[in-house]
Amino acid sequence: MDYGKPVITEEDAENIFRKAAQITRKVLDIDGVDIPEPKIVLTRHLSRLSYLTARLYLIFLPLCLFLIYLTVPHHKDGGIAVWIIWLAILFLLFFPFIYRRRVRLNIEHECGYRKDAEHGPIIKIDQLPSIQFQSYLSHEYAHHLYYHYFGGTSNKWVGEGWARFVQWQVAQHVCREEENPAYLYHVIPQIIGELKFACSLISMVLQIRLPAHVRKIRSIYKGNTLINFFTGSPGYNIDSLIVHAVGTAVFFLAERRIGLHKTLWDLPIKSDHIISEG
Repeated sequence: MDYGKPVITEEDAENIFRKAAQITRKVLDIDGVDIPEPKIVLTRHLSRLSYLTARLYLIFLPLCLFLIYLTVPHHKDGGIAVWIIWLAILFLLFFPFIYRRRVRLNIEHECGYRKDAEHGPIIKIDQLPSIQFQSYLSHEYAHHLYYHYFGGTSNKWVGEGWARFVQWQVAQHVCREEENPAYLYHVIPQIIGELKFACSLISMVLQIRLPAHVRKIRSIYKGNTLINFFTGSPGYNIDSLIVHAVGTAVFFLAERRIGLHKTLWDLPIKSDHIISEG
């Protein structure tokens, strides 16, 4: 699908932010409330990715040519040693592509919200395609709204679960309004990955095997480092993933049990009480 052009300028970023903020407020029914808006900061790491990839090729190509020069005269009688060198050459040629994909995915997920003592609330995000930009921006803006309405919390999973739940509500709203399922694409893999990981945590606590149909679900969070390296899957911090997974699982389950409004506005305040009742 078409996920839009990359957000290059601060002006484009501000325009998309105003749209995302307006939709988020509409979904949460807080349109008329006056809340100071955060500053959007473009980190611009993706714009340097092509340069970094080209620099790798400048390093690896001379080495590959030198290895080819050494092995070509002996390719008929070199045996296993020549094949190993050829495999090394192929790896060096493909490594920049693997590197580019892995780094790009990590950069995409590095956006974040923070309170700066000097500049106030800030959302840092890179120059993503506009639809992806809006999706991730709605998640970080939800953190801003959470901080405004509920303040800081010792239970980080509550804030992360609320932000992911709001992001999903916004994505569904925009998808229906614009009749474009591309708006669902970037949030769905995150939700699926976090819910699957939550199932894995539950199975470990209960000391039972994860059901086969759950194991078959594809997730962006893979535990095998070697597979992650070759497939370009994003890296992740296990403690952070636990926080996100628990929060997402609780909020999506709560919606089914106590309804949308209570999930959005009661659960963050009375999370321990509501969960014990459920």
